[in-house]
Amino acid sequence: MIKNILILSLLLTTLFAFESGFGEDYYKIKNSKVKKAAFINTLLPKIKKAEKQILSYRAFIEKFFKKYIFTYSLKSRSDLMRLLKISRKYRIKQMYNEVEYLKKVDTIPISLVLAQAAVESAWGDSRFVKEGNNLFGEWTWGKKGIIPAGRDENASHKLRIFDTLDDSIKRYMLNLNRHRSYKYFRELRAHKRAINEPFTGLDAATKMTNYSQMREVYNRLLVNVIKGNGFMGYESPYIIKQKFLNK
Repeated sequence: MIKNILILSLLLTTLFAFESGFGEDYYKIKNSKVKKAAFINTLLPKIKKAEKQILSYRAFIEKFFKKYIFTYSLKSRSDLMRLLKISRKYRIKQMYNEVEYLKKVDTIPISLVLAQAAVESAWGDSRFVKEGNNLFGEWTWGKKGIIPAGRDENASHKLRIFDTLDDSIKRYMLNLNRHRSYKYFRELRAHKRAINEPFTGLDAATKMTNYSQMREVYNRLLVNVIKGNGFMGYESPYIIKQKFLNK
């Protein structure tokens, strides 16, 4: 039965893969298990693609500083320009501070991404996803955006509009990696790396207090969504390997 559900969800994912957002076919799915499977199958390759880009930045940073330490050579102009671009993107305060780069330029646990996408978008059913590809409820104060229903008359924020779901995922990851509200999230991630322990979505969920007005209740909600939907099974190979070794 589960195998048939997965096959059907993959077929449906293929049908709406080239449409804006999740596409009309996604919203025709009535079976909740099939819909959840389609949701996951749609987002997983996009999440991994965004992760791959972050890892390429991180690999460049590690190589850049390693080369400098051991050769004391001047960097090529292209390397310096790339470092400058990354420093601006991640709001690095000191351009040659390797520790700050490595704290900010890192991946987000896949189970956390899936859980927040599910919660914030109501499994893709929210108006903000349908109209603006906004999976994570991100705000903007620019001219372009969706005015949320029931917004306070004194408020000026809007829901950001993205061209694609891919853009929404990349922006969400950048937000967690550079915004001051997620400083403790990044510190825990760096600490886990330093002691060679996995940084899982369950760990990350404990540091999402500033993401929602629900505060600590939101953290517990994410933990329940991760556990209740088996999202830990989608963690990166490194995390799975470490989790097994630490048993």
